[in-house]
Amino acid sequence: MKIGRMAMSASGVVVLAVTMAGVALARNPHCSGGILYVTQGMKDKDKGDTESYGREMSKAVTELESCTSEDPADFEAMAYLGWAYAEVDSAAPAGRAFAAAIKGLTDKGDKKKADWATGNRNSYWARAFNEGINHIQTAQQAYGVFTKPPADEAETTMRNQAKQSYDQAVASLTRASLLKPGDAQTLRNLGSTYAFMGDFQKAQAVFEDGLKQVPNDTTLVAALKAVRVNRARGLVDEKKFDEAIEAFNDLIKSDPDNSDHYLSLGDAYFRRAQSKQGDARNPDFKAAGDGYARAGELKPTDADLPFNAGLAYQNANLWDKAEVQWRLALKLRPDDTEAMSALGAVLAEEHKYDEAIKTLHGAVTLKPQNKNLHRQLGSIYTKAGNNPKATEELMVYLAMQNGQPAADPAAAVKGAREGSAAAKALAGDGTPEQVISWTADQDAYDTWFYWAKKRAYTFNKVGQLVTKSDWSAADVSILTGGGKK
Repeated sequence: MKIGRMAMSASGVVVLAVTMAGVALARNPHCSGGILYVTQGMKDKDKGDTESYGREMSKAVTELESCTSEDPADFEAMAYLGWAYAEVDSAAPAGRAFAAAIKGLTDKGDKKKADWATGNRNSYWARAFNEGINHIQTAQQAYGVFTKPPADEAETTMRNQAKQSYDQAVASLTRASLLKPGDAQTLRNLGSTYAFMGDFQKAQAVFEDGLKQVPNDTTLVAALKAVRVNRARGLVDEKKFDEAIEAFNDLIKSDPDNSDHYLSLGDAYFRRAQSKQGDARNPDFKAAGDGYARAGELKPTDADLPFNAGLAYQNANLWDKAEVQWRLALKLRPDDTEAMSALGAVLAEEHKYDEAIKTLHGAVTLKPQNKNLHRQLGSIYTKAGNNPKATEELMVYLAMQNGQPAADPAAAVKGAREGSAAAKALAGDGTPEQVISWTADQDAYDTWFYWAKKRAYTFNKVGQLVTKSDWSAADVSILTGGGKK
């Protein structure tokens, strides 16, 4: 589950910075002087006199800092200080000054000036926010999925361009977040930018910090959950299995009914088990099976979950637990021959040979041309002490494993010697659907397959019958070795 695109345009129209008319009499000279520097600087900026503008804004900051230090209750001057900071690109102090001014003016009941300060602050915020969104869009147009490794030099160039745009987006959105602290929309997009780049750790830090500023914001809560999952999955990909397992357990504590968390936890344990050798793998395979099984309980219609659980328990040699999960998987997908094969293997380990034979026979019936199913059925017949049926299945497997099908089955059997077993089979059963010629121990054979009739004949080169293989029914008439009938 990947984080979806969260970027959006700022709502509303960008509010232009405007000057409040009328400076209070008997005001602190630093305050009145600083305000005059701001207004004159903006006029020079509009005229294109950048030199005068820069000098005046620098003086405005100096004067207004002195002003607010000496007269902290002059909130209008504080708003001008925020304005001056914003013009010299000091976003953090600008955001603090604007916030203090807006609160102070609001508390005093001066709605007109509070609205002016808010609009002025929002104009700078919107400019930075929209720049960030535009950079995100440019990055995604340059290279859609940033976490995908580039395939060639051209993609490397496009990815580098995207990286540059994402870095610009981070800078713009960071500036916006400082100008308007606690704005969930800005923080969501800033965190998402890191997530788009695959830096889930930084994304998580942004979302967590955002929730400290805006507790319980639903959009940030959802974004944090998504990025925590992506970060944990990234740890699995980096083979940091211990950290990943800890991360998924933390997710489960906060969201215990989420099937996907248990699935991911199972994946982490399974991957860690695969990194070990011998019996040391068993505890992790068991833990993986437990995770998959719990996921299946929470999502009982998903056949993949008990399938995974069965595989994990089987790798841990926990036959009884594996049997339960394979049966659940087959209940949901009755024709899944992979699950039937696995269940048959587990039943054989439990010495339940009659059930194992019936299960594998069902798989062979569904996919008779799968050579490995015939080999496995033959192996179970051997364990059950039914050597004749084991030989029948082995011959089918060897033919498909070692031989080559004839291009024209009718032509291949046309030369059968008169009176031979091959000739009699041709007369009685007709032309086979497939003929495979093969060798074993320097002897040559032809196996004739009658797939629809669920049988095959293996002849030597003079047409004598070597083996008749018949899988039309499961044979549990001979069971030894403690098998259950």
